[in-house]
Amino acid sequence: MPWQNSGMTPSRSTWARRTAFALGAVLLLGACGDDDEANDTLPNVSTTATAAVTTVATTTPPTTVAPTTSTTSTTSTTSTTSTTTIPETTTTEPFISELVLRETGLGEAVFGADAEEVIAYIASILGEPTADSGWADPLASFGPCPGTEVRGVTWGDLLVLFSDESTVASGRRHFFSYTYGPPFGLTIEPEGMYTEFGITVGDTVGRLLVAYPDAIITPSDGIFDANFYVSENMHGFLTGAAETDTIRSITGGIGCGE
Repeated sequence: MPWQNSGMTPSRSTWARRTAFALGAVLLLGACGDDDEANDTLPNVSTTATAAVTTVATTTPPTTVAPTTSTTSTTSTTSTTSTTTIPETTTTEPFISELVLRETGLGEAVFGADAEEVIAYIASILGEPTADSGWADPLASFGPCPGTEVRGVTWGDLLVLFSDESTVASGRRHFFSYTYGPPFGLTIEPEGMYTEFGITVGDTVGRLLVAYPDAIITPSDGIFDANFYVSENMHGFLTGAAETDTIRSITGGIGCGE
């Protein structure tokens, strides 16, 4: 499948003027979002990150408590009364706690970790990748990326990038960046990936600013899309700069074009 570079990724000094990367056949622009006001309750996400990929985490699928029905019948000589009580149904929202979107990496996979180990680690949680570019020339396949070879592996709307040269490692194949979103369809896949402060694709700008009060929000200028900047290792794109606009994508690490 063709792999192309698209979009712009902001950086610290010239936030709205830096180019980002994307996987053309994989990352299609999509509206994702909820224009509701920001929710004050953020998911509780662990902030502990390890120095390398050493363990394989497992995911327990969400559980649904099915309704139960109890029936009490009372019969007299003149009438019969039947009462049915149906409790509320509670559904647990999918939440991939093993793959927290960190400024240092994805879950236990830190930037700079061995490429094959990171792919195996993510696959142990999300299953086999939906696409894999293989190792390729950066300019021919991705645009201006670091190193002499780059590989892009995707799980639905999650793109994970590897190279033999970046700001975190040199001379070996390693993990250096990821992008979550925008979604192909109406919902993000895999669903349930959050930052350490409980932010995900589809959250409002207002909610983003509750979690990251110092985040820089830059509106579209007609050339560059609206975007946000938390740090060099966490930034992304928005549907707009208003508090009711939503997050389209979240990028971790310093990737292509930066």
